[in-house]
Amino acid sequence: MIIDKYSDSSIIIREKYGWKKYCINNIKLWFCGYLYDHNVEDFLEKIDEVINNKCKNNVILNLVNNLNGHFAFVIEYNSLVIASVDKICSIPLFFCSKDDGILISNYAPFLKEKCELGSDDLDSGAELEIAMSGHTIGNKTLYNSIKRLESGECLIFNQGLLYIESYYHYSPWKAFVRDKSQLHREFTDICLNIFKQIRDSAGDRQIVVPLSAGNDSRLIASGLKEVGAKNVVCFSYGRKGNFETPISKSIASKLGFKWVYIQDRLKDKRCFFQSEIYYKYIDAFESFSYTHNVQEVYEVFLLQKNKLVDDDAIIINGNSGDFISGGHIRSISEIHSTPHTIDEIDWNKFLDKHYSLWDDLRGPGNDEYIVSKLKKTLPKYIKKSVCFEKYHYAMMEYIECIGRQSKIVIGQQRTYEYFGYEWRLPFWSDEMLNFWESIPYEYKIDQCLYLEILRKNNWGNVWIDIEVNNKTIYPVTLRWLRALLKALFIPFGRSNWHRFEKNVLEYFLHSSYPLTVVSYLSILFDRRGHRGTNSWLSHQMIQSIKK
Repeated sequence: MIIDKYSDSSIIIREKYGWKKYCINNIKLWFCGYLYDHNVEDFLEKIDEVINNKCKNNVILNLVNNLNGHFAFVIEYNSLVIASVDKICSIPLFFCSKDDGILISNYAPFLKEKCELGSDDLDSGAELEIAMSGHTIGNKTLYNSIKRLESGECLIFNQGLLYIESYYHYSPWKAFVRDKSQLHREFTDICLNIFKQIRDSAGDRQIVVPLSAGNDSRLIASGLKEVGAKNVVCFSYGRKGNFETPISKSIASKLGFKWVYIQDRLKDKRCFFQSEIYYKYIDAFESFSYTHNVQEVYEVFLLQKNKLVDDDAIIINGNSGDFISGGHIRSISEIHSTPHTIDEIDWNKFLDKHYSLWDDLRGPGNDEYIVSKLKKTLPKYIKKSVCFEKYHYAMMEYIECIGRQSKIVIGQQRTYEYFGYEWRLPFWSDEMLNFWESIPYEYKIDQCLYLEILRKNNWGNVWIDIEVNNKTIYPVTLRWLRALLKALFIPFGRSNWHRFEKNVLEYFLHSSYPLTVVSYLSILFDRRGHRGTNSWLSHQMIQSIKK
């Protein structure tokens, strides 16, 4: 798709946080990420071949589509510029126009500064989207002039013409039926192949797994054990007595891996969120398009500060095994009527799950605006060719994939980059994407296929006798206090109890104190109806931009 015509281009790359520059035959390549099939120098040589063969757009797109790994890159050769993100946009890129030229950068504030953008250039629609969900819809940012490449997109600037081309769409409507035993073999083989690739690419380097009480990080740890990885460290975190820590410790012990516990203390974590280190982290990865992922930033800071893992370690988290295996589509199955077109889809449950950070923003006008924008993100060929009666749930999966997953959730990798660690994302590998987009709905509901295979394989013998996500509140005094208060609230109704719990108790009850990102008084006296930590992060982001 041709966007516009420009006289020239300008590339502004910050060579930090994993970004490196390579050169060959007057070709400049800025690259960040990792490739399994070949190294970056091999990729640069392939680019050289493409350029010497008249550099057709379809050849470029095919080359990028066949890259195995997670990455973003920018290439410059004379007046030709190629910029691309991977299939899930694990590493963002931004672009904007100034005068008669196009500017491309891996750091959005550079473009704001170059274009001298201020409050008059803010997009009120993007602001509403962030306030309701924590991220913008599509390629927007908070500034009208600045755009971002979306998952599976490639920017090509050639002979004055700017093209934004999609080389990949996550397509769960490609589902086709096969025998469950075949699916079992396919998924098992895919997992083994991915973990072998990780083992081999890591070499002697330490692999670090944030190990929770859930399924996804357990699969990573047990999968590494299954393929013979040796130098593996698992870590758990949270307040004293949280339910995750003993389960994590049991898993690591049974697998024979070193285990580290980082205790979250409410006062210390609140101080960290007010520290210069935290504010520098926020500034370092400002995207103007989604809230920062702060889930592990404090804990990884302590890992490094206390030298609990090697400086060159590779961190592998469980993002986002629950989503890709079907854990987020239960609400879609509860739609009472079957839609025949996109206009007949009932969006309410999707909005309840993903666009309800603040209760006071939910209303007919805002909901209608959000739905209209979400519809526009669907690929044009989908709207006409997909059988909505059979695959309407896939529309929601696609929208969440390119939205919340590729922006907020995968944004957790910025934490690792900030502290100098590499990372891998096994659940977002090409093999995983291809497999799960082909799985029929009935095998995704409640993650039934995924969970069945994990328990049947029972890698490391950690899937049968060690419980999953036993969310019991500890210490016992807190559990009994909550139970007593809940009983006293019976006459006032369930909704009043839930609001009281969120405003008064959750600050102290959450296993890792994420709400300390704001003051307790802010939460205690909230009347807007916050949903959780991301509510406050979206509020802070918008307020900081408006200063």
